[in-house]
Order: sequence, then structure tokens, then C-alpha cells
Amino acid sequence: MISHLLLPPRFRRGTPPHAFSVFELLVALAILVVLVAIAIPVYSSIRQRAHKQVALDKIKKVGSALVTYASQNGGNLPAEDADGNDTWDNIAKPGAKDAWYNALPRLIGQKAAADYSNTPGEFYTDENILFLPGANYPDKKKVLAPLFAFAFNTKLERTDLTGARQRARLDQIAAPAKTVALLEQGLLNEDRTLEVQSRKDYDGSPKGSAKSFVGRYGGQGVLFFFDGHVELVHAKELLTETGQFPFPQTNVIWTANPEENPNKDAVTASLKKKAGK
Repeated sequence: MISHLLLPPRFRRGTPPHAFSVFELLVALAILVVLVAIAIPVYSSIRQRAHKQVALDKIKKVGSALVTYASQNGGNLPAEDADGNDTWDNIAKPGAKDAWYNALPRLIGQKAAADYSNTPGEFYTDENILFLPGANYPDKKKVLAPLFAFAFNTKLERTDLTGARQRARLDQIAAPAKTVALLEQGLLNEDRTLEVQSRKDYDGSPKGSAKSFVGRYGGQGVLFFFDGHVELVHAKELLTETGQFPFPQTNVIWTANPEENPNKDAVTASLKKKAGK
């Protein structure tokens, strides 16, 4: 047997167990702080990549229904929103069936926004094709009108001389590979990606443009183009330093006709000609 006296003090019978010194506790705490400091950005990066992939997948799926919709509706594109305010009650009315957020999801076998009008809380769940987990939805989202983290390009619709909106047609899109159909956009709770963007544009509306575009992934966000592809684009590519759309339009086009200036509220060209303007 090993003599009791030969054992280290901490192992001798009756010897109090070794207690951590203040120095040892500080070292352990420092190590823990370093590990947490490393883990948080790694976790945030992994989560951001996951959110980005979800956004790419969902927006592409919704956008893929555009051509199908146009072929079933005489070439017309869906409406950018419903008549009047896009409240839960309004989007569920029969007149809103052609709004993109109702028409396109249903074409791919998904629930439309209107299908959540009686259970608005379910709109903000991963099962909803229109919900993006990377977006910062306001706390009161369940009792307000639906909030859209991606939107229809509002620059496609034209206004005639009477003030009525004219929906665009698919055959009017001159450059499908460069023309935006859907875009990721900011919500009320989110910081503007660029200082030149107006706070009022981050309202979760179903329609938007470069002015409401948000870069949730290191300044980048998702655009869906009419030829069926999606791209991650940096917000700085979409607006000038003064908050204007770059014109002439080259890499990214917002209007059906690339020669139209997206910085102006366009009136249908044919009607302007008839009116002698």
C-alpha cells in the first residue's frame, strides 16, 4: 500500500479539496470570453448564409411563376398590389386575386397572402413562401397589414393621362436578363442599407424599387430577373450617391423599356404621343 504521507496533499484523507485561486478563475473567465467572442461571429455568419440561401430559393420560386401567369392572362403581368390599402381584409377580397402576392404563390401550389387573412400570425413562419427569416419584422407584425420582405418592381407599371395605372406585359420587357421583377426590400425595423435611401420606403409594402432595396447579407440583397435567374447585388450598384437610379440603365434595368428614365414618373408613351406631348 502507498503510504498516506507519500500522497500529494490534495489526495490525503482529511485534506480539504483544492480550491481555485482568484488568478485561476480569472484565467478561466478570460478563456471563456475569448471562446464566446469567436463563437458569436461564426454563428452569425452561418445564420446569415442560411438566411441568404432561403431568400434566394423562395424569391426564385415565386418569380418562376411569372411566365406561367402571363401565359394564362393574355401576356399581362400580375398587379403590384391591391386597389386601396393592402390590409388583411383588402388583400382577401376577390379583386385582389391578381396581386402578385396572391397569384404567384398559388401557381406553384403555395398559400397566397390572402390565405393568411384569418390567421395572420402564420404569415410570419418559415412555411410561408413570402416570409424571409433574415428580415427584421416589427413586434406588432401579427396585428397589422401583411409586411413583405420582398416586393414587386413598382417601376414596371405605367400611369396613363387619366392617372390610371397600366400593368406591364411580358412582351414589353425589352431586356429580360437585366430587368428586375422582384427585389428584397427593407422593413420598418431595419436600418437603411444606404444613407441616400428614404426611411419611408422601408414600409414592408408589396411594391418597391432600388429606393427600398435592402442588403441583409453584408450589403447585398436578392434580385429576381425576368429571364428566371436570381442575383445577389450590392445596394451601392443600384443607386447613385445622390439617391438616383443610374441612367442610362445598363447592368440593372427597372423599367420595361430600358430607354425610360426610372427617376421620373412615366406616363404611357403611346398616350403621350396621342395627346401631342
